[in-house]
Amino acid sequence: MASTTQERHSADVIGSRPDVSPLNHWLNPAADLIFPGSCCLCGAAFATGRGEAFKASLCEDCTDDLTGFDARACPRCARPLPRGSGTTASDCPNCRNKRLHFDRAIALGVYGGRLREVVLQMKRATGELVALALGQLLAQRIREDLGELPDVVAPVPTHWSRRLGRDVNCTDLLVEAVTDQLVMPAKTQVLRCRRRTQKQGTLLPTERRENVRGAYAVRPLSHLEGQTVLVIDDVMTTGATADEVAKVLRKVGVTGVLVAVVARGIGFDG
Repeated sequence: MASTTQERHSADVIGSRPDVSPLNHWLNPAADLIFPGSCCLCGAAFATGRGEAFKASLCEDCTDDLTGFDARACPRCARPLPRGSGTTASDCPNCRNKRLHFDRAIALGVYGGRLREVVLQMKRATGELVALALGQLLAQRIREDLGELPDVVAPVPTHWSRRLGRDVNCTDLLVEAVTDQLVMPAKTQVLRCRRRTQKQGTLLPTERRENVRGAYAVRPLSHLEGQTVLVIDDVMTTGATADEVAKVLRKVGVTGVLVAVVARGIGFDG
C-alpha cells in the first residue's frame, strides 16, 4: 500500500530524500568537521553526518533522554499499561471497553519531565528547530512501530483565529519533518476546524469530548476514500480530539486512521 501511494503522490511529498551521491559521501564528513552541527536543545556540537539539511537534529544524549522510556504502551491508545498487565489493547483499562474511531496511537513518551519541557519549548516563537527535531524522532518511532506506512499524513487542524496569534504552528512543523523523513505525501489542508473550541487542557476529562464534538470537518474533494490516514498532533491526553478527527475521516470513506503524537498524557477519557 505504502509504495504505490508514494509513487502516486510523489508530487505532494514535502521535502526530498537526502542527497546520497558519491560526491556528498565524501563532502558531508568534511563539512561536519568544519561546520559541526549543534543540538537545538543543549547546544552541544556534534557531527550530524547528514549535511546542512538536518541541522535540526538532536545530540545523542538529548535523543536518549527523550526516547529512553521503558513503559509499555497500549498499542491502541498509547497510554502506558499498568505493571503486571498484558501488552494488548484488551489489557488497557483506559480503552478496552470504549469505541474509538482510530485504530492505534503512537507516542514518543509520557507528557512529563523533560519531554513536557521540550513540548512547551517547541510551541514558542523560537521553537521551530525543536519542533522539526521532535518530528524527526517521531518519524523514527512511526517507522519502527508500523509494519506498513499509511497513505497520507495530516495535522490536527487549528482554528484560524488561533493561528493568527501564533508565530509558529508546531503541528504543521511536525508533519513537515515526519513526511520528509518517511518520504510520504502530506495533506495539510484536508481537515479544518469549524469553530473555536476551548483549550482542552483547561477542561475536565468529562468535558473534553463535548468541547470538540462537531468541531472538525473534512474539506470537499479531498479524495481520501479507501486510504489510511496518519493524524499528527503534539499531545494526546484523553484522546477526545483524536477520536473526533478520526470520526469525520471515517465518514468520508477513510478505511484506517492512525494517530501519532510527541507526548501522551496519562488522563482517562471520562
